[in-house]
Amino acid sequence: MDDNRHTLLVCTVGGTPDPLVKSLLHWQPARVLFVPSAQTCSHVDAVLRGYAEHAGQPLSPGCYRICPVEDAEVLQGCLRVIKELDHEVADWIGRGGDYQVVADFTAGTKCMSAALALQARRWPCRFSYVGGARRTKDGVGVVEAGSERVIHSANPWDALGFQAVEEFVVLFDQQAFAAGAALAERAMRNVSEPSRKRELHALKLHAETYDAWDRFDQRSALTKLQELANYDNHLRAVFGQAKADQVRTWTHAHIDYLRKLVEGNSPSMQHVVDLLANARRRKAEGRIDDAVARLYRAIESLAQVALAERYQINNTKQVILERVPEPLHQQWISRAEDGMVFLGLQDAYALLDGLGDELGARFKQLQLHDRQRSPLTARNQSILAHGFERVSDKVFEQLWKAALQLAAIQEPDLPTFPRFSP
Repeated sequence: MDDNRHTLLVCTVGGTPDPLVKSLLHWQPARVLFVPSAQTCSHVDAVLRGYAEHAGQPLSPGCYRICPVEDAEVLQGCLRVIKELDHEVADWIGRGGDYQVVADFTAGTKCMSAALALQARRWPCRFSYVGGARRTKDGVGVVEAGSERVIHSANPWDALGFQAVEEFVVLFDQQAFAAGAALAERAMRNVSEPSRKRELHALKLHAETYDAWDRFDQRSALTKLQELANYDNHLRAVFGQAKADQVRTWTHAHIDYLRKLVEGNSPSMQHVVDLLANARRRKAEGRIDDAVARLYRAIESLAQVALAERYQINNTKQVILERVPEPLHQQWISRAEDGMVFLGLQDAYALLDGLGDELGARFKQLQLHDRQRSPLTARNQSILAHGFERVSDKVFEQLWKAALQLAAIQEPDLPTFPRFSP
């Protein structure tokens, strides 16, 4: 028993009181939740009498509750009853660090024990099992009365943490990075072994890295990736040598990529490529409007990069009108303010074309300038732009192909996020 701990004991009830009496004496719980079957409900009284006899004082009626299952041989029904205890367990743990939960699945039917073990793995708790030094039937029968002892007491998350890893992998590979990080964080709070905490922290860092990158917070993603380099051994413990080596390769490649993105000029082709890769991820999630919004920005950024790198026009919001060639100069003079003109996407490509730039010509060849047929026009009617229409998959595919051709980029050259499943 842990000294100075307020213990909530959750235990299944079987046909003999002795194991539960031993468990009560060992844990000295402040509160008990008995889970009997219809047949063993009356046995709770025997447990209470046995405890009072050995402890020298009874367990107050306000300190225990009986939560019977209807059919002890139906796993789903047993699980349903025990799941209803989640709120009380959470409330108990939430009282402070001196409060703990112990799940004792010694007694009851196999279904009752299995149900408690399955549900309790979601709780911050300890598992307890009462065995014995002697058994009937030459050691293979039931525990002999008087020989009972608590033979196992452990945090189930230390043993079952692999299930949290499996759930994490599913979320991560579905690009549900925030959910994966939250799951790893919750599992970290539940486990007690330092090595397992570090393993889960490595997973949490991975999810946080790609969540930040996916939200265009590349600087935070770079910082977390650099920290991940210190967790090679923990990842090896989780995934094995081969996958850990693959993760290390991803980490180093993405550190180099993000460093160029963060430390380079803005905008740059790195930003264009990153936007295109982000658009592809949004498409994979079925978020077409989000995907098209990123494609639009990638195409706009591409023009801004060309104007900055080749013509030293670094801000399309304030372009000196005198630098605009005819006939655009004459067309835009009426909208100039203080000798400056603001350029939207179409204007930026018109300027590139007017300057004789190949990118401007390619924009026209792809008919992206045609306001009647360009998929860019459909984007403008999106709920994320200026309208209330959903962008179709067809519009995405048209704009996706056009964006890759405009940027002269092959889809396999775009950066991809890692996957942990085979």
